[in-house]
Amino acid sequence: MAQIELPYGETTVSMEVPDCHLSGVLEGKETPDAALEEAFESGWERPFGMDDPAALFHPGENVVVVVTDHTRRTPTHDLFPLVWGKIRSRVSAANVTLVVATGTHRSPTDEELERMLGDLRREFRVVVHDCDGETVHVGTSSQGTPIFLNRTVVEADRIISLGHVGMHYYAGYSGGRKNILPGVAGRETIAMNHARMDDPRSGACIYEGNLINEEMVEAAAMVGLDLVIDVVFGREGRVANVVVGRPDEAHAAARAFWDRFFQVPFQEPGDLVIASAGGHPKDINLYQAYKGQYNAMRTVRDGGILLLVAACPDGIGHPVFEDWIMRSRRPEDVLSIYDREGFTLGGHKALYHARDLKKARIHLLSELDEETVRRFFMEPVHDPEAVVRMATREFGEGCRILVIPHAAEVFPVRCDT
Repeated sequence: MAQIELPYGETTVSMEVPDCHLSGVLEGKETPDAALEEAFESGWERPFGMDDPAALFHPGENVVVVVTDHTRRTPTHDLFPLVWGKIRSRVSAANVTLVVATGTHRSPTDEELERMLGDLRREFRVVVHDCDGETVHVGTSSQGTPIFLNRTVVEADRIISLGHVGMHYYAGYSGGRKNILPGVAGRETIAMNHARMDDPRSGACIYEGNLINEEMVEAAAMVGLDLVIDVVFGREGRVANVVVGRPDEAHAAARAFWDRFFQVPFQEPGDLVIASAGGHPKDINLYQAYKGQYNAMRTVRDGGILLLVAACPDGIGHPVFEDWIMRSRRPEDVLSIYDREGFTLGGHKALYHARDLKKARIHLLSELDEETVRRFFMEPVHDPEAVVRMATREFGEGCRILVIPHAAEVFPVRCDT
């Protein structure tokens, strides 16, 4: 028996899989394992697209640092003090504002803010973005989207983005420009941008020609994003790299690094795929955990089974996502809602979920109550090994089982050899 450990919330789930059925464990390659401070120093000393990041800053300027919210794991609490150490001789703390890029997510709780920022909350002004709050129109994209952005960000003299880069299932990749759109954009802007996710070019690990991404890049340029500092995580969530520099150049370097380690080949799809969303905060709610489901579904054969491991302590995570499902008696009804009402932010994941269910059955190990899981057309799981036994009975001696311990962070690519 193969012993499998899967991230689950703040802990792990252990289970056994018969060796004769285990056809692969899809993980990223071993990455460099660097202390954050060392990786940051290396990135700061070798910036992309500029000679000296500190030279961007001048006395008297208002500096905004856009940081990711509670649904992301950027180590802001530890990363920003390293940045501050490089620029504090040039700007005053009184002129620095940290803006939490929530996009359309709920605002972080006080406890979550404390975890994210700690003493930074008391040393610097902190603004939590509200996509329905005060925004400023900064222009119109080449695709015709009016770009509304947070006023504090727009009025800054210098803008820094702190985030992390990995695969994103419709923007291509996270990080960099994404902290601006959708991070600090107005709801209308975000909705119009995300409405293009049905375009075949708007997919995971697609950057060039991705309509959603191209608009994000335009928005960042409109507001004058000056400096990107992005972490790339390795396996087990350890820091592997920190890139620093101009938005385009630094993000390109981060993407290339991520691709090298996390585009993972597989040969045959699995009859049963066991996938963890990656633990907290990747599985903070079902809305976030879907990213892991999206990747894992690439590896499930038609008519197969996906066992998704995602704690979801925060529930569903998006009212529209929940509403579209609750209005549907079967997955096909979600498709009908989309046909009638068109794109609605949050509903897009209900649509993707419904499409997944046309391909495979989905079982969910989570903290959600059984009724809720079933309303989302999934089978609640208490004993993951019971799903393994069921699959091996159903698919017989040739049953192929694939395991993806960090499904939100790897991009499976099918290969012929």
